[in-house]
Amino acid sequence: MQAARASTISRPKRWLRILAWSIPALLVIGAGGYVAAAAAAPLPAPTLRTAAEQSTTRSADAAAAQAAVDAQELPTAIGWLDGEKIWTNDEAAYPLASISKLITVLVAQEAQPLAPGEDGPSYTWTAADRERQEQYLSLDGVAYPIPVGTEVTLREMLTLIFLPSANDFAAAYAYSVFGDNDAFVAAVNDWADRHNLESLEFVEPTGMDEGNRANPADLIRIGRMALHNPTIAEFTSTQSAVMPWGIGLIENTNPLLGELPGMLGIKTGRSASAGFNFLAAQESTADGREVVKMSVTLARPSIAARAQSGRDMLAAVELLPERVEIVAEGEELGTLVGPDGSSVALLAAGEASTTLLPGESVTRSVVLDEHAVSGEFGEITVTTPSGDIVVPIRGEGTLTAPDLWWRITHPHVLFN
Repeated sequence: MQAARASTISRPKRWLRILAWSIPALLVIGAGGYVAAAAAAPLPAPTLRTAAEQSTTRSADAAAAQAAVDAQELPTAIGWLDGEKIWTNDEAAYPLASISKLITVLVAQEAQPLAPGEDGPSYTWTAADRERQEQYLSLDGVAYPIPVGTEVTLREMLTLIFLPSANDFAAAYAYSVFGDNDAFVAAVNDWADRHNLESLEFVEPTGMDEGNRANPADLIRIGRMALHNPTIAEFTSTQSAVMPWGIGLIENTNPLLGELPGMLGIKTGRSASAGFNFLAAQESTADGREVVKMSVTLARPSIAARAQSGRDMLAAVELLPERVEIVAEGEELGTLVGPDGSSVALLAAGEASTTLLPGESVTRSVVLDEHAVSGEFGEITVTTPSGDIVVPIRGEGTLTAPDLWWRITHPHVLFN
């Protein structure tokens, strides 16, 4: 009886000893598994904190351009060959005089183009052409009488239209393409509608009639179309030529050809009602960027005043381009922060500047790479009117690798 009771009492003590040894062992095993899991857990990606807008747009100031035309008392407009911006001090339509011939050629060239350098088809001078010559001469208009039956190439015709501004050859050209004045005027009206030239009014091809009218801004638009046509641009910049039929040397009425470097023409005009008109264009550079300046000056009181208005406005346009810094070297763009708080500053690895014409815009786009660990951390793309500029982004600082203790003590970061 006594031995049985002793055996029964000893069993609980044995289990307590087993439990006393087992619980610490299990805890050690569990802790080891957690440490192993913490050591092997993937680290969260660094956090990206941006310090600059991802995309920004900056425009050049246009106030100086408007001030340049506002300083003129008579109708004036300025602009550049490439682009759409135009600045003018007068929206009214004025008589065009011989600037009309530029429009006549543009419309006829659209209907029957002449390739650059070619002579084109020949035209036979008619009795109607001769009659118009005499009429223009009686009205103090420019004309070069040639015998009926004379063969005239289109190149010869355009040379006389553009250089001395011959009315007789402008009319002959228009009617040879369109048949008569009504068909020609209808073609001009359709052309004006398609090109949104709302101020343009036309009644005949030469400009002898003051019913040919447009405002200064539309003349800049017309000049752009002419200079983008290589055939027309060839004639507007030609200073002189020698013609057959006893005409001899003819010279361009543009007073600045041969005087100013890079002059491209493009057309003058004068009449008693119009005064002296001048549509001018000149190649130039703005901080190394090639540009073409344009000006329109209407209703000037004399030949000398017309020439000076062209000089003045082209010189004024020369001063308007603006050098703009878009990216500064070392500019802070953001920060990469590692899970342990270490960080890398993201900085522009270079600078970007460009020259803008008034009214032009430049866009800066920043792309940061939070997955990079060294080298380049993205790039900045600057989109300018003359092309893109790409600036790499560098890192300054180091993202450290968290140690084991950090991993063990930050389960909420490792295991969400």
